[in-house]
Amino acid sequence: MKITSLHGDGRPHRCWPEAVCTDDPWVFYVPPGSPVVEADGRRWTDEDPVLLMFWPGAFYQVCLLLRPYGTDYYCNIITPPVYQSGAGVCFHDLDIDVLLMKGELQVVDEEEFRVRSRRYPAVWVEAAQAARDWLTAAARTRSGPFAPAIASRWRAWVERRGQGRGD
Repeated sequence: MKITSLHGDGRPHRCWPEAVCTDDPWVFYVPPGSPVVEADGRRWTDEDPVLLMFWPGAFYQVCLLLRPYGTDYYCNIITPPVYQSGAGVCFHDLDIDVLLMKGELQVVDEEEFRVRSRRYPAVWVEAAQAARDWLTAAARTRSGPFAPAIASRWRAWVERRGQGRGD
């Protein structure tokens, strides 16, 4: 399954060409060492298992980074994801990212959003800001996608398949 991220203006941004479907139709597994390809052709990988979580109609995506020391979260503010027949999942990245790394909460790339959002539809701008606010509140209270039970469920899913780090 290919997951494709476009910039807000429709230009290619990045893709995950080897994402694996899970038992949840909106959660995709990226095994350790799977490539992530930037629009300019640069490739990189993560050495740990990653789950890409989407929700139909939601203006955010949550990446669960299953680290040996615990779970980190990289959340992209996006347009709602769309399944494209034969092409996988596609969305527009709206610049703002909410990170919860080693317990530290950060919101990044708001300046990029401020500049670029002048060209976005007003509904995207409002929804992006609301998604940022919702994610930061959920991260602070460890609720929603940040609830410990969510990470535990997906760690167990990865372990049952013997596809953890270095497997």
